[in-house]
Amino acid sequence: MSPASSEGSPLRVGYVLKKYPRLSETFILDEILGVEAAAVEVAVFSLRPPDDGHFHAQLALVRARAHYLPPFGGASTMEALQLIPALPDGSERLGRVLAFAGSLRPERRAGLLVQGLHLAKLVGEHRLDHLHAHFMTIASHTAYVAHLLTDVPFTVTAHAKDIYRSEVDVRVFREVAAAANAVVTVCEANRRYICETLLGAEAARSRVVRVYNGVPIGALTAGSAGREPGLVVAAGRLVEKKGFHILFQACRLLLDSGTPFRCVLIGDGDQREELAALRSRLGLEAHVEMAGAMPREEVLGWMRRARLLVAPCVTARDGNRDALPTVLLEALALGLPVVASTVGGIPEIVDDGSEGLLVEEGDPEALAAAVARILTDEGLCQRLAAAGRDKALARFDRAQTIPHLVGLLGGKGPGRLPVTVPA
Repeated sequence: MSPASSEGSPLRVGYVLKKYPRLSETFILDEILGVEAAAVEVAVFSLRPPDDGHFHAQLALVRARAHYLPPFGGASTMEALQLIPALPDGSERLGRVLAFAGSLRPERRAGLLVQGLHLAKLVGEHRLDHLHAHFMTIASHTAYVAHLLTDVPFTVTAHAKDIYRSEVDVRVFREVAAAANAVVTVCEANRRYICETLLGAEAARSRVVRVYNGVPIGALTAGSAGREPGLVVAAGRLVEKKGFHILFQACRLLLDSGTPFRCVLIGDGDQREELAALRSRLGLEAHVEMAGAMPREEVLGWMRRARLLVAPCVTARDGNRDALPTVLLEALALGLPVVASTVGGIPEIVDDGSEGLLVEEGDPEALAAAVARILTDEGLCQRLAAAGRDKALARFDRAQTIPHLVGLLGGKGPGRLPVTVPA
């Protein structure tokens, strides 16, 4: 039976995103496709236009239309202000919005007000039953403003940078969480951190729901034939928390030990020049290829050829860290053994010695030893590959994770409960 609104029509959900589509956010693409497959009518509201230059082929499968909210400035601001007189209880609602906006950084306030007003208008035009935002930052703040203006219920998925970074404003986090029907997060490690650090354990027990990101297992074929001996693949944005500088140090150790390997790093980001310079200093140009960003199917093609995937994630200096890297879920589904660090929710993906090998973060010697072990032990590779496929089917199949999320979007969740907002 498909989910339905209170009037019996299909559930209509608006996804509120900072930027859509985004090459690095395959988890959002997978989620929207899964929610649409569950007979939910989806509309996407993006605060920013895309700027990646690459797009995943699966975007063509998304039925939802993307709407780009007008930014602050010019005609869009006047249009937003003209909506205020039509608000029911307009002055009271606007007062709550202005109070919330006043708690944010000054440079964010006007844009939030304008885009929140436009989103509130679109909620009515699309007859939306619910809003769902990804990341407990500007997207969730905009959904919250629309909620204050229209009473439409909303939920938020919190991921990593919006939880762990030192600049996270706990007061703002708590206010938005208190108004949301639920705060969804993608791993148990996140849930514990939110409970204990951001919301306070007593409130968080009923506020926060863990729903693993799911991947389309059926669309990922496992084919271990044709794997290239010694081929090591890593994929992700070139940012500090991905730990690729640790991978390069481990590659130098592998080279010094005489272990045959070839490493392909897929992705782009702020650390490209820094990593390229490190590769040069370590004398790895002939052994480590920096392949740049590429669409998902090309990444999966490399993963189907590889002997193993490495995710050497670390805790960044600002506290940011990975929670549930999608590339690890895809590796398990493909029967690709992994070597990863014990950051965030990674131990919930990989049991050490079962689907892959785990090492402590920031330890290039341990990382190199684990990589060498998998590269040189065929029996271990086969055992890890088989266990990985089983784990992916049991825990991370989109067909199993989406129904739980759709239930929350349809109101079958913890509901809004009081959360103390500190002064």
